[in-house]
Amino acid sequence: MPKEKNDRQQAETLAQEHDHAPYASCSYSGMPDEQIVQHIKQGDQQAFDELVLRYRSRLHRYVRGITRDDSLAEDVVQEGFIRAYHHMHQLLNPNRLLAWLQRIVRNMAYTYIERRTRMQEQTFSSLPDQGDLSSTDEAGSWQHPTSHLLDEQISVTSLQTSEISHDPYYAAATAETHHYIHQLLTGLHEKERLICVSHWIEQLSPRDIADQTGLTIANIYQILSRCRKKLSRHHIQHGINELLRDNVSSLPQCVVLHEPRTFDAPQTWSSAAAAIYEMLSYVGVSPSLPIVMGCTGLAFRLTVYPANLHIAGPTAFNFKEVLGRGLRHMGYLPSAVEATASEAGVNANLVEPALLQDAAKNKRMLHPRLIRALSMIRYSVSRGIPAVVWDLNIPEFGLVYGYDDQSRTLYGVDFIQSTILPYDHLGRGVNEEIFVLSVEPSRMRDKINLKAVLQDALVHYEGLDTYMLPDTVSGLAAYGVWREALRRGDLEPNGHAYNIAVLWDARTYASAFFAELSQLWRMSADKHSVEPIGDVDDNHSSVCPDTGKLIHLCQMAEEKYRLIAEKLHFLVECFPFPDGGAPDKQDVIDQTVLVLQEVEQLERSVMSILQSILVVVESVELHE
Repeated sequence: MPKEKNDRQQAETLAQEHDHAPYASCSYSGMPDEQIVQHIKQGDQQAFDELVLRYRSRLHRYVRGITRDDSLAEDVVQEGFIRAYHHMHQLLNPNRLLAWLQRIVRNMAYTYIERRTRMQEQTFSSLPDQGDLSSTDEAGSWQHPTSHLLDEQISVTSLQTSEISHDPYYAAATAETHHYIHQLLTGLHEKERLICVSHWIEQLSPRDIADQTGLTIANIYQILSRCRKKLSRHHIQHGINELLRDNVSSLPQCVVLHEPRTFDAPQTWSSAAAAIYEMLSYVGVSPSLPIVMGCTGLAFRLTVYPANLHIAGPTAFNFKEVLGRGLRHMGYLPSAVEATASEAGVNANLVEPALLQDAAKNKRMLHPRLIRALSMIRYSVSRGIPAVVWDLNIPEFGLVYGYDDQSRTLYGVDFIQSTILPYDHLGRGVNEEIFVLSVEPSRMRDKINLKAVLQDALVHYEGLDTYMLPDTVSGLAAYGVWREALRRGDLEPNGHAYNIAVLWDARTYASAFFAELSQLWRMSADKHSVEPIGDVDDNHSSVCPDTGKLIHLCQMAEEKYRLIAEKLHFLVECFPFPDGGAPDKQDVIDQTVLVLQEVEQLERSVMSILQSILVVVESVELHE
């Protein structure tokens, strides 16, 4: 069983079975928090058991004060202990153990409430625009499932007639919520505050507020929309202030690593692979770029938007799952913060340049995941590892290699340029998305999980990849819809050219991936040479049968992918990026359709080779 999964099961068992464990060892019951934390960091399960016994009841009362729901509080606390178990290494000041645990469960409680109100990742963001009365019925009543703070926490009941309790933890949580709401509201003008209180606290509809104030309904919507943006900004800025204040003694206020150079002379069209490759070089000896491309599956992917071959096709997958899975295949332990759209965004190459400038970013909402993203970036960089970040300048991957709390700026670089980015501009790009990826500083193992790599590649080829986005087609089936789009003429030239360039680059690295595997097995076999056994190709007579088969099959895969890349390079020349060539000329379309048919046939044959490699790899594992 993988250690990560085993650890989680152990944590869940300890948290769930706490009520059945009457006491911990006497040596732990009187132990200070600092020592308990050190024991847990060393993998001591009894110490974690003592932590659960010591703080479960307090945390339950604290969370109940936020959620007003015993059952939900129990779920939050249990999951909170599991999260604390996995992230105990991040607690740099054990004297603040309880405060750290409270922060974990508080954030999780808010997340649970957001899910329950179907407003996850949309804090203060679903209020209809001015004049949008589509949610108003004939009587003028209007229901708005607003954020957890305004919908769940500041109703008249919660502010004036909350449950009477002498529980100090419940009272503290309630007082903290009320104080925080007061802080938010004081950031508004008097008229704005009156209308916000009327709507979100007194639960009046915009029509009722208009009748009371003499304003039009359109005015009320406009004011509520403006307030929503202000409250969101205050809420997130408050969180950033709290983050920096709490970390002042645990993290340096300014860390700037040496600037990554991989983007100076790009070796690949895949910004994800380039960024991951460079990030891993800070951890130690990085795997080669072909290994990164292969293990992440980027060398084998083909995903398109069938309507027009949109430029977002090559990145139309779940970043956290696909890239995190690839890092685990290489032996690294990843962490990620993700809040990305499930549909294609705008093509940043075709928008007005002004929309990419700072002035445009300042007008957009602060991203609800900004605080978590900043926390991960600062923690990663403080340990000497840059973080992979999406959309620093355009919707592509880059690296953040430095931060400065005093100026509140990030130091980043991507294919476009080096940049100094204000903290609050993260997630305010043209598509308003956030993604941050980092790894632990120590590698879990040096050997790649080739079996998992091959299984993922085959699943993707078959179009069964569960991590692709809606309205896309993946794998071999993508070639058919691509040809159909060409025949219809429904192509956006810039995006079409980008899809071709990325696919050519991917298959070039697929060939290099299998060439490197073949070489590695040859080197390994030379170190452990044995007498010839069985009917093995003469070229591999000095190695055992399975190793010989693997070398031979990898060489076959290398050659097939080389042929695929050659054919695709012809299309790269026909449709140069960024202008895109002439995809509307009939002779060009006919020739492109034929090339794609040939490539698809080669892909089908290489898929059979991958299946054969997988069979041999499984056989080797079975006999190890």
